[in-house]
Amino acid sequence: MSVSNNAPGANQKTLEPQRHGDTSVKVNVRLIFLRIGEIDTLNEKYQAQASIKACWPVDFNELSSCLSHDDQKRLIDGKSVSLPNYAQSNWHPQLFIENVMGELKEQIRYSAKKSKQDNQIYVFENRDIKGSFWEKLELNHFPSDVQDLSISVGSMLFSDKVLLAPDSKHLSGVNREAFVDQQEWSLYEHVDTQQRFVTEFLFGDDDDEDDDDNAEEEDDGNIHTSVEHHVDNQLKNTDDTDDRKRSILTVTCHAGLYQKKKPTISYLTSMDKYAIVCIFNLVAHAVWHAVIGFLIFINTTSPTIVSTSWFAKLDQAAFCIAIGVFFILHFIFIIWLFLVPLKHRKHMADKDVQYSLDKKNRRKCKSDKTQKKTSSGYTAVPVVNIEPI
Repeated sequence: MSVSNNAPGANQKTLEPQRHGDTSVKVNVRLIFLRIGEIDTLNEKYQAQASIKACWPVDFNELSSCLSHDDQKRLIDGKSVSLPNYAQSNWHPQLFIENVMGELKEQIRYSAKKSKQDNQIYVFENRDIKGSFWEKLELNHFPSDVQDLSISVGSMLFSDKVLLAPDSKHLSGVNREAFVDQQEWSLYEHVDTQQRFVTEFLFGDDDDEDDDDNAEEEDDGNIHTSVEHHVDNQLKNTDDTDDRKRSILTVTCHAGLYQKKKPTISYLTSMDKYAIVCIFNLVAHAVWHAVIGFLIFINTTSPTIVSTSWFAKLDQAAFCIAIGVFFILHFIFIIWLFLVPLKHRKHMADKDVQYSLDKKNRRKCKSDKTQKKTSSGYTAVPVVNIEPI
């Protein structure tokens, strides 16, 4: 794959999509994880190859200027038309990958097609990407963890121009077969899509207020620093009601850990904490046996100890306390195991079932619509044979 950059320049004429008043253009995004490579838990990154399909409505009159007569006819007939140089002279959402690490190999193609449902013409941006992506890999509940692997798609345009939304007609998904670490991880079938916004903080003086209208043209060649905007942020400026926000769409697949050997990580997991508690328990038992032995040695001259002596009763009380603490801690640990990590895994399995049902229902609805369109629409009339008199 070749690295391509199809962002239009500031001096190029762009064709805006059809808008309704001051509302932003809704761009439907669908992401498919084609291949997931090695998951590096120490450096918190993973390798993946994905396909991103974004579409938005356009007006036929604006699109016809860059189409030949044959392509216009094909487009009206509902066939897909390729748009080789669409991004150089037309408006597009200027998508980017937020959590990419290092060089990203991508290939971008544009096409147009008329929808059979609403007779609206849509432009499709098909983006094939391959690279390393950052993800906060936390195995706090090892070995019962479920790790999130996500790709965040954003737009260089602000939310008043572009609004990214998940494609309601086609579900995002993951190819579970093309997975390198199948012996260590188990991919779930479903994916989750989350929409969020990041606020753009611009640093400037009062003289820069007149240049705000030209900020969109300057965004094509500049990289901006964005921080996530939380509702409960105490540092939020309540007077600034016109904060510029970008729309970010995050598609996440989930992987459950198979192996019982802990991967290389730089922090303590729940299994590590359990092992440390057990070690302290053994140390406490060793110290107690040394103390009780020393007390018996200095306080008695008899080679034998009867069960009625205070040494034996003290040791029996310590034994009961140790057994009680052991069972209570393990009971709490088992309850926590079922209520937190195993419950989360069960929730992921339930989502897989729901995802499969949604896919079947969509396929069934699509097949039903196809059958209705292919049906002739005539009612069969029974033929009656009339015998001659």
